[in-house]
Amino acid sequence: RRRAASGSAHHAAQRKAGALANHASRHCRQRRHGLVGRLSGHPAARETHPLSAPGNDATALLADIGGTNARFALLSAGGTSPLVRLKVAEHPVSYDALGAALETLSGQAPAPPTAAVLAFAGRVSAERAQMTNTGWEARSDELCKRFGFRSVRLMNDYAALALGLDRLTEEDRLTIGPPLPSPGGALAVIGPGSGLGVAALMPAEAQPQVLVGEGGHSTMAATNDVEAQVLAFLRARYGHVSAERLLSGPGLTNIHQALSSLEGTAVEAADPAEVTRRGLEGSDALCRRTLDVFCAFLGSFAGSMALCYGAQGGVYLGGGILPRFPEFLAGSDFRRRFEDKGRLSSYLARIPTWLITQPDAAFAGLTVAARQLLGAPDPVSAAVR
Repeated sequence: RRRAASGSAHHAAQRKAGALANHASRHCRQRRHGLVGRLSGHPAARETHPLSAPGNDATALLADIGGTNARFALLSAGGTSPLVRLKVAEHPVSYDALGAALETLSGQAPAPPTAAVLAFAGRVSAERAQMTNTGWEARSDELCKRFGFRSVRLMNDYAALALGLDRLTEEDRLTIGPPLPSPGGALAVIGPGSGLGVAALMPAEAQPQVLVGEGGHSTMAATNDVEAQVLAFLRARYGHVSAERLLSGPGLTNIHQALSSLEGTAVEAADPAEVTRRGLEGSDALCRRTLDVFCAFLGSFAGSMALCYGAQGGVYLGGGILPRFPEFLAGSDFRRRFEDKGRLSSYLARIPTWLITQPDAAFAGLTVAARQLLGAPDPVSAAVR
């Protein structure tokens, strides 16, 4: 159990968790104007990074499209426009959402966009994006035809997030676990949300390279009897139990139902937000236990991804779920399970882990990708690498 530590360690963890809670609250008031502001020349951080040479009126549409929310902005020589946010469920077709976003963004840049960099939560090739948890899809040729783009880059949403990891600062993240120095090297990011995203940023001579795959669909393993029973319950339902079946919004519901079944009480599928709320309040022991199991599974998976990518530079935690309970995560079994890899435990003990608190962090990577697409210089690359 998470609280099975000694008394002094328990109180130390509580003090640290409280400090993290205050830190997270302070970040919530500042972070929306943080990273995007630094990239766009927002008055909150008056530093403009032109898209290319002065006077160039090239404009690119940037989009970060998840399973629940889609966010759009225009990048031009003047910086990045304010974001437009849409609910995916309100737009059955991706092109309709893009059209609505472009209409809202009209006038936010000197010229209509001639390029687009679009990040989708799902399987992506150079020509086509197919979202995993919605019916949305997009094709690069159709985007050019409908909206007049001359060039389009389709990306996985976690590829975009990974591409900007080396742009994040202390203002954009919270340390989870011991405050370890980052020795440099590969960075990994995983993120529970509507699904489970995984990617890495690998160092290279010219510029860092992104590795992205479908790690969220790898088979989940148990490390104790309770977890084995949870997996058995889900295996009877799904056959294959991937990490995403546990480490996502629907995963919280799955864990809650599995634990309920183990206790001999049948419950209907619970809303993930409600499970989280009750668990944090302490008003529902089953919901609290669900969060415990969720964080433990997350630690094991994050440690596995650190080993797979050789992410000695650090592991970032993204997605829309974890920022709702940073203090609970910090006091959970996450970090112990992250390091609990037998003969490689000492290797993982030296790797820092951070929670991304900047909600629009993917736009750092989208900006980098847009500059690459248009052959524009990257004024910040020398400073961050």
